[in-house]
Amino acid sequence: MSDPNRPYDPDYGEQPPPAYVPAQAPGTPTQPVGGPPPGEGYTRPVTSGTENPRLGLEVGRYWAGAAATVLVAALIGLAATFILESVLGLEVHSQLDLSGTGSDLMAWVVAGALFAALAAVVLYLFVLSTPRPRAFFGWVVVLATVILAAVPFTDRADVVPAVLAAVVWIILGSAVYSLLTGTLARTVVQRT
Repeated sequence: MSDPNRPYDPDYGEQPPPAYVPAQAPGTPTQPVGGPPPGEGYTRPVTSGTENPRLGLEVGRYWAGAAATVLVAALIGLAATFILESVLGLEVHSQLDLSGTGSDLMAWVVAGALFAALAAVVLYLFVLSTPRPRAFFGWVVVLATVILAAVPFTDRADVVPAVLAAVVWIILGSAVYSLLTGTLARTVVQRT
């Protein structure tokens, strides 16, 4: 045993230690790799040859999660407007009033809910059609949030209401992304 790079001595029948193979998930089929005879050593997972299976969704659970996300986004719009305008007395840049009420509060509720609903539809379409739906969805949400956060600065009015509106949009975008990708993680299935 004079060679430190070889801590075994083949002259006396000693064998080198088997190569390291990372642990695998329980129930994964295995096949032996070089080294010890089958059944006495390290194994590796068998790949089925389908490297890129198609993705699908548990549709009912996905849309239930999407509806919950729409509710949360609407409540974020409500809470942000109420806290900033009614409690703190600050003005928030108003949104396009799709509710028809003329109220900033309802305009933000509708804007948040509509943003979340559209994001849910986009994510659903990405899962059905693209190879990496979460990556594409992340880019779409980030870019849409940046655009919506920049819109209040276009009218060159007061800076503070525009900054507050941008902060609300960033919070909305972050919440919608995290909730929908969390829903996706629980409802996505692989189809062969």
